[in-house]
Amino acid sequence: MIRFVFFLLVIISLPIQAQSWKTPAIEGYGRIIEYEEVAIKPNPQKEYKMFFHITNKKERDGVNASLWKIARLINLLEANHVPKESIQVAAVISGEASPIVLTEKAYKLKKGKSNPNLDLIKKLTDYGVPINICGQAAAERGINPETEMNPLIKLTLSALIDIPTYQMQGYTIIR
Repeated sequence: MIRFVFFLLVIISLPIQAQSWKTPAIEGYGRIIEYEEVAIKPNPQKEYKMFFHITNKKERDGVNASLWKIARLINLLEANHVPKESIQVAAVISGEASPIVLTEKAYKLKKGKSNPNLDLIKKLTDYGVPINICGQAAAERGINPETEMNPLIKLTLSALIDIPTYQMQGYTIIR
């Protein structure tokens, strides 16, 4: 009887164990679970244009939660066969999230620890995601764009300009 119950438990748990977390496009970040039967799935025939306004310093899995969310979005789209050329994602960083743009040296000086976002920023920009820093936010937080900013990040005049500019280009704004 005990063997039968054990066998039954193993059989029942197989569908749950069959699924595993994946990071198909942005390795190590934005993990996803795939499902066959869901109400809405990405359409591989459509273009996806999303613009993220990153303002929060909240973390997920040790990195900025909004950067992590960008990785998850890309992973979800790619896992559902949306071609890379149909995925257009961009971001501007401002507010309390601004320090994530710092170089390793500058981050250590200002925060007393390593910048945990550098690897993810590299993977996102390598994928083709332009990441900007609001120049006004950088000035407010004492970030010198010439000496303290990660070279993968681009300085823009203001998030207040970036947001409507991307919106006029057909991007959906995500906060």
